[in-house]
Amino acid sequence: MLKLGCVPYLNAKPLIWSLETRPETEILLAVPSQLPQLLSSKSAEAILVSSIEALRTPGVTVADGVSISSFGPVRSVRLFSRVPFPEIQTLALDASSLTSNALAQIILAESYGIRPETIQKNPDIDAMLSEADACILIGDNGLKKIGETYQILDLGEAWTHLTGLPFVWAVWTGSDRLTHEVANTLREARERGQANLELIAEKYATSSGQSKEEALSYLTEAVQFELGPNHHLGLEQFARFLVKNDILRETFHPVFRGRLSVAI
Repeated sequence: MLKLGCVPYLNAKPLIWSLETRPETEILLAVPSQLPQLLSSKSAEAILVSSIEALRTPGVTVADGVSISSFGPVRSVRLFSRVPFPEIQTLALDASSLTSNALAQIILAESYGIRPETIQKNPDIDAMLSEADACILIGDNGLKKIGETYQILDLGEAWTHLTGLPFVWAVWTGSDRLTHEVANTLREARERGQANLELIAEKYATSSGQSKEEALSYLTEAVQFELGPNHHLGLEQFARFLVKNDILRETFHPVFRGRLSVAI
């Protein structure tokens, strides 16, 4: 039995769609911050987890050729602010997130020269902004239509504007049990999912709070599912910024498994 931990968001569905009906595969759904414990407890061979987890943990393996990434606006990871971005003094982080929280702090430091005080909150915009100047919302919460009361910063767009590179939000991460065989299974699942995006959009649009057309547009225009050379460069740059901005003391180089078999 192949056990996989995965985020429950629309952007992950193309990567697990063809695996959900396989009797030899079990998909365990959890928010990004809860997935690492599935790996540490050996409850899963691999987890589709925030990219920061692969960079901050020594000795991990990553399935090459597969990711949740973006180049430009990602739509589903956004910063909402009650004040102009350079005036943000307090930032409410999404307690369900890992990578997005770090990226928000990097963007504010590198693009706006500010380092706001941070607090962790559950993803409720009203509660978050009752205690902070700005907040982060991710996944299907980040996609929801929210009134024009707030200034909104798409973090995927901000990253690409800053670096000219894709941003890698999540990768399949594991240890020695994420073998070349498992990595290739995950890559093949990605290929099947990408070939059936319209069906996936129709199946999952309602649960993500969107119409089929909005879900399909998101999956075809905002999100990427590959992990190629430019995505590796994006990961390298993210790792550098994590250390530069004192979010991590050091980062580690994961071993990439699968047909591409390259390492950053």
